[in-house]
Amino acid sequence: MPSALPSGTECWLCGSSKSRLLRPSSLSDLGAENFRITDSSYGTTAAIYECAECGFFYCPDSPDVLPFYQNMSDDEYERTRPERMIQARELLRVIRKFKNSGRLLDVGAGSGILVEAAKAEGFLAQGVEPSNWLQTQAAKRGLDVVLGVLPDDKLKGPYDVVAAVDVIEHVNNPIDLLRNIEAVLAPDGIGIVVTPDVKSVAARLLGKRWWHYRPAHISYFSNRTLLLALRNAGLRPIGAIRPGWYFPASYLFDRAMQYVPPFLRMRAPRSLARLTVPLNLFDSILVVFRKA
Repeated sequence: MPSALPSGTECWLCGSSKSRLLRPSSLSDLGAENFRITDSSYGTTAAIYECAECGFFYCPDSPDVLPFYQNMSDDEYERTRPERMIQARELLRVIRKFKNSGRLLDVGAGSGILVEAAKAEGFLAQGVEPSNWLQTQAAKRGLDVVLGVLPDDKLKGPYDVVAAVDVIEHVNNPIDLLRNIEAVLAPDGIGIVVTPDVKSVAARLLGKRWWHYRPAHISYFSNRTLLLALRNAGLRPIGAIRPGWYFPASYLFDRAMQYVPPFLRMRAPRSLARLTVPLNLFDSILVVFRKA
């Protein structure tokens, strides 16, 4: 049965105070390592509630995640940079269908992989990233990635393209994030948002062990609730796809071992590190949008 949440924990999309508990918390002691992009604590989350009004899944009891991100480092993420660069170029193929050039801002830019790819294709590209370590990696490559979060005085719009790739699921104020994107977007600019789809077939089949159920994820969108969030932020969807990813085969092998009993687990053969595997479980959503 839907229950009233304590004041201040209303639905982050529609403001309803009615929700039901879907999953109790499985968190123990949290550290910055739990917030790595490559974290494999699949199935470990704060308590997840479902809004009775709009159907949004969210974690109102989660601690403030920003300090964890600020102190996070992720060597494995940088080791998989070549494969992630392929995915960044695929994202740019989508972007270029709407915008071929101009100023591009990547929100939650990590170590600047999309910024680097966009620069190579002629965009004037910037990023913003809260992790001290990831921003330092970007700076070492001469990439314009600002340390912080949006909004930031160093990031002056308007931008022709604003990207938020696998970011919105990490925040407890998704409408504010989208409104901040809308505020720096040029009148004829386009934005893209990418996030896991909690209603996808893969999510349903894997249940509690879905690979996007992690300590760092506190907002879980479906196609319907993501479109609702965009509308509530003054944005208009103009296209959508199911994006895929690229990983070393060894990386995927290690992740697959998370679903195997501990006594049967093994390390990936070294030869797999030389193979790049495209992966699309159709459990992510990419939406292209404009100002409403």
